[in-house]
Amino acid sequence: MIDPASVLRLSVPQLVARRAAEHPNEIALSVHSVRGRRDRLTYPQLVARMEATASGFAALGLRSGDRIAVFLENSAGREAFFTALGALRIGAAVVPLNTRYADEELGHALALADPVAVVCTAASAERIKRLHPATRPLIVGDVPAESGFEIWPEPLDVEEVALPPEDADPDRLGCLLFTSGTTARSKAVMHSHSTMIGAGLSCGAALGLRPGDLYQAGWPFFTSSPMNLGATGCWVFGAGFVFEEPLDNRGRLRLIASERTTYYHGVPSVVHFMIDEFARRPTDVSSLRRLGYGGSAMPPEVIRTIAELWPNVEQVQIYGMTESGPAGTRLEPDRMWDKLGSIGTAMPFCEILAVDEDVREVPRGTTGEVLIKGPGVAKGYFKNPEATAEAFVQGGIRTGDVGSIDEEGFLFFSDRKKDIINRGGLKIASVAVEEVLYRHPAVREAAVVAVPHPDLGEDVAACIVAKPEARIDTDELGGFCARYLADYARPRRWLVLDELPKNPMGKILKKDLRARFAEGA
Repeated sequence: MIDPASVLRLSVPQLVARRAAEHPNEIALSVHSVRGRRDRLTYPQLVARMEATASGFAALGLRSGDRIAVFLENSAGREAFFTALGALRIGAAVVPLNTRYADEELGHALALADPVAVVCTAASAERIKRLHPATRPLIVGDVPAESGFEIWPEPLDVEEVALPPEDADPDRLGCLLFTSGTTARSKAVMHSHSTMIGAGLSCGAALGLRPGDLYQAGWPFFTSSPMNLGATGCWVFGAGFVFEEPLDNRGRLRLIASERTTYYHGVPSVVHFMIDEFARRPTDVSSLRRLGYGGSAMPPEVIRTIAELWPNVEQVQIYGMTESGPAGTRLEPDRMWDKLGSIGTAMPFCEILAVDEDVREVPRGTTGEVLIKGPGVAKGYFKNPEATAEAFVQGGIRTGDVGSIDEEGFLFFSDRKKDIINRGGLKIASVAVEEVLYRHPAVREAAVVAVPHPDLGEDVAACIVAKPEARIDTDELGGFCARYLADYARPRRWLVLDELPKNPMGKILKKDLRARFAEGA
């Protein structure tokens, strides 16, 4: 039985060490290495790797209060997780960086976080150093002898040194997570050890994790889900986290079979593709007891297909955001069908409200902005007190999503207050894409909207008005965007217009633009 108050007083290293004493033979982490192998670590082994990595960092002069960034793909998940745990053990904060950033986006993130060191591959080191000369690249994998870069402290090779006692303050900064908001610049969300564990406590309880579970997922390491949902969610409840390297749908199914995964979780597009592959070529998934999804809406027809193909697997839907941990709501298996279309009730230890502009709760059944409260809610935005004061109110986070809550407490999503595009679970600020489009010499006006995508939920569409005497070449404009935007944030659909539709106040009518795309323009 988990004592929430006791767990929330721990640091992340203390949590792992406690589980090592209680579950010495259970798998804590199964993860792929940059060397091409998969490591399966019990809790005591994970503690040993954490201590060794921390010793290596200490030998390099890294210390409490530093920020250590991670710029690694999931194929180096082992090195990413050991870096995170080693950093937390010495009192530093970990900063996962989006490996799909264009130079301008990555440069902004590095300048804001200002990490002392960045753990990366040799292929990325020159780019990191060019964008942020003050940092120290620490290289995982092969390092060219002539590079002159420092080597990441491989824990199996580290000669452990005596570490000072851990500063176990649960309110100490644990990680900075970058997220897209309504402005063109990404903000860094501050999570403490307590909010990281709080997110794991709520999400793990909502998902129904239990000791001995093997929980498999493959979100990018730079999102909030690998550490705050997957890892701490498992470690709070004594389960094991199976972190996927980049895999195709057949590979995901094979990993379920080889690991004997009991719980699979992914964004709806990943689950949808994987189910399609299973329907073509069935694989042994007899170990599965539950399937979770969240990050965007799951089409009802896919929910039904899952129930037909995997009748013994329970389905759980969750909803949250980086600022909330990502804790929020969950729709449990026993209410999946009679509440189809809902995104569930508040997760354990959380509260969900629909509020008006003055953050006052609106009556049940009335539409309002969704406010999430709970132990996973972040401490605010790093070096951004104005945005923090606006978004973090009354002990919760204003999500920017609009919905209503029925008499039973079930949340029904209706719209986005913030103009965010959700492409397969990855959030894209329309204004950030528009800012890039406006830089092009041929563009007079630009508006970016979400359009439906059959598999990813939403895609990025751009509406363009050319300057007088200019001509728009959408292929060339797409190449221009590639210089400044991550691949998933680039427009895939285009509409060139003589003028953008506007209301009497001059505001662009994006609803009308979405309708134009829906008509097949």
